[in-house]
Amino acid sequence: MYSKLYYIDNLVNHRVCIVEILKLENFDFSAESSYLSIRRTVGVKEKKKKRAATKDIARISLEDLAKYFDLPIVEASKNLKVGITVLKRKCREFGIPRWPHRKIKSLDGLIRDLQEEVERQQEDDEAAAMVVAKRQRMIESEKKSIEKEPFMEIQRETKKFRQDIFKRRHRVRALENEYRALTLF
Repeated sequence: MYSKLYYIDNLVNHRVCIVEILKLENFDFSAESSYLSIRRTVGVKEKKKKRAATKDIARISLEDLAKYFDLPIVEASKNLKVGITVLKRKCREFGIPRWPHRKIKSLDGLIRDLQEEVERQQEDDEAAAMVVAKRQRMIESEKKSIEKEPFMEIQRETKKFRQDIFKRRHRVRALENEYRALTLF
């Protein structure tokens, strides 16, 4: 007769066998117990993730990183198959002080808002639509330059424009909330 550990060692990936062995031992299958806790109880070790090879890390270039600037750093590190710390270290090597995802996401939002405004303005005022379209092109070019040189700061004019947009949105939300409060009474 084989020992329980022999079955577990040979049938590690077969949950049914482990559960059957535990049933023989009158294991408590409460709602809190999970498959992982059952495996830990019987002494089965999980495989550790392998580190990325040093040569693979050394091969990561700025162009490789640039492909993932539109993603959060956690997703980018998973796609590049390296850890977050390794990715941050590579960024510092290239002179990138912070992962530019939020900066690019912010510019994308501004571009999207301006595109909607251009479409609205084309119906009413052609000259205003041209001004808004010009601003949109300016922000798009700034986004492209940040994707090429992520250590670059957003221009002062763009920062002021973004702040103005945020303030307007806040005022609109505040007025909507005030209106809702008045209609309830």
